[in-house]
Amino acid sequence: MPTRSSHKVGSELFIVDNSDEDFKASRYLRDWCEFSRQFDIASGFFEIGALLELDGEWQKLDKIRILMGDEVSKRTKKAFENAVGAVSERLNKSIEIAKTKNHFLDGVDAIVDALRTGKIECRVYRKDKFHAKAYITHARKEVIGSFALVGSSNFTLPGLTQNIELNVQISGTPVAVLQEWYEEHWDQAEDVTPEILKVAERHTRPYSPFETYARSLQQYFLGHEETAGEWEKRNSRIFPVLAKYQKDGYGGLLKRAEKYGGAFLCDGVGLGKTFIGLMLIERFAVHEKKNVALFVPKAAKEPVWERELRNRLPDVFKGYSRLKIFSHTDLMREKSRKNSNVSRKKRT
Repeated sequence: MPTRSSHKVGSELFIVDNSDEDFKASRYLRDWCEFSRQFDIASGFFEIGALLELDGEWQKLDKIRILMGDEVSKRTKKAFENAVGAVSERLNKSIEIAKTKNHFLDGVDAIVDALRTGKIECRVYRKDKFHAKAYITHARKEVIGSFALVGSSNFTLPGLTQNIELNVQISGTPVAVLQEWYEEHWDQAEDVTPEILKVAERHTRPYSPFETYARSLQQYFLGHEETAGEWEKRNSRIFPVLAKYQKDGYGGLLKRAEKYGGAFLCDGVGLGKTFIGLMLIERFAVHEKKNVALFVPKAAKEPVWERELRNRLPDVFKGYSRLKIFSHTDLMREKSRKNSNVSRKKRT
């Protein structure tokens, strides 16, 4: 709780910069909850961890107003909606972070209730870029008076406890001026309390026994899902019949396709390109559940590919098929087909 004296002006500044392990900005605000009926908070950002840090003390207040901004000006309706989405997403992430240390989110239920009842209100200033940081109290008793902390601390856990900030206490008549400034900007801001409430409610709503059971199963089997390598060895029909060089070719195609977005197999005649193709079809259609389009020469469609697929991968053709076979001529334009037919007639 450092106090800086200036001999030139004969005055002292009460500075809160988080450098004192026993007195941080959060401690300052917790102490003032005892003597205040309301906090007016201006902050570039708001995270749930800030209120959780004040848990047990902020409840003594009658009202908390949080006025926040975004990094850039949000003038249009669409841009403002995007800004509110960004505010909600930031709050959601901050709750997820809080879960890592506070598994049951103790204290969040009280915040949700306060948002529902209007004890906590949140607004976003959209007229211009808003980057102010101030904590303005409204005294419960006139004999104590109101104070304000103005500086660089956002209403976030790092801003109140970790970062080296520069916040200066304001007292006396200037606090009334700050209260007027806050009121002016609050009136020009737009209410986002319902959006903030929705985010908080998602993390505190009660879950049914079935939802809990389903989530538990999902987490349990998350580490038991069959990998592609396990599937190839245990359940693939084609992989066991491939020769070593064909398995290498199949693996090489997958690696190149992942890196470049596609791959060519250029093995010579008689080296089993069809079997490698069957393996790729089985991998994508059966294991990865993807839709597969196969383009082949018309002369090879029925006697080669359809026969091999029905013999070796019969499941691909059962019920709803993820595989569709096309002749390469199906890609020709109608005009080109007509011209080709005319040419054939002339030659005959």
